[in-house]
Amino acid sequence: MILLIKFRFFTKPVFFLLGILLFIVCCNPDWKHNSGDPFTEVYWENRLLDNDIVTYPRSFLVEGLVTGLNQSPLRILSPTDGSSITVKDNGSFSLFVFASPKYLQLEFPTQPSNVHCIVWDRGDWDGFKLINVHISCPFAKTIVSGKTLLWDRCTYGSTWNPFGTSVGIGKGDCSGNAEPLRFCTAAEGYNSATNPNACNGGINTQLVSAGAVYQSCASRSSAKVYKRDQWRLPLYTEMFSVIRCSDTNNGEITGEDGCTTVGDATTYPGAKADPILFPNAQATFYWSSQTYAGTGDRQTYMINFDLGSESYLDKDLLGFVRCVSDL
Repeated sequence: MILLIKFRFFTKPVFFLLGILLFIVCCNPDWKHNSGDPFTEVYWENRLLDNDIVTYPRSFLVEGLVTGLNQSPLRILSPTDGSSITVKDNGSFSLFVFASPKYLQLEFPTQPSNVHCIVWDRGDWDGFKLINVHISCPFAKTIVSGKTLLWDRCTYGSTWNPFGTSVGIGKGDCSGNAEPLRFCTAAEGYNSATNPNACNGGINTQLVSAGAVYQSCASRSSAKVYKRDQWRLPLYTEMFSVIRCSDTNNGEITGEDGCTTVGDATTYPGAKADPILFPNAQATFYWSSQTYAGTGDRQTYMINFDLGSESYLDKDLLGFVRCVSDL
């Protein structure tokens, strides 16, 4: 009787384990073939197969969308095989190429005249073609003294929205609210009488190098916003190129009178900047990087986009920022 009890006690866990083993062998549960589980063989087989599919060159179609164009076309080029297409309007595009789907690069040998475009989204490989490629144009472009400038189309505090439709289908706009900032405050040591140049190296001839306005553009460089790391605050003379008095005036304004002298009867209803190129331009003051000596260095050169003119503002007051990058 004692031996029987011991035998039964011993055989119960053995039969239980044998049952689990038979279940695994016979039932072949799904986790064994889960292609998304890196602990399975099929995962690595598929991974190698996917890499093989997308790495080696072959002929395929690239399909996508272009947004943010304004009045002039964009040429899209695959440098691997020289295939190209010229896109004249916002909307869908397709380009037949011979290249590696994994390493495909798209370049823009001919950029539009007044905007600058980048690959916003590289898209997805669906097994046959590259789809959902998105090209957009978050920069407005001007030329000052022979130098090409790329402007953030959105006032600081907001960001480019390639799918925005507030200024027209396909043209893009800005998401978020424009944020006014102070050029220099007491926190940086600013005192209008005794230390007016606290944020620009201590002397009038230096450009701003501290404070919230300076950081607003410096932070965009460190974050590589729109894939660029050379953002800065503009000179006020550079901001003249952004002023547009009306939809019929495209001249560069170069004096304090601004649009008062150059404008005409079809002035823009809001800020004196092209509302398509700069969707959320504010009809008020924008900071430059330069201190104005005429009032004892306590003020900074501004551009007033309400009047479309050169102006000045005390450094501890609020103004808006539009960052710029050299091409």
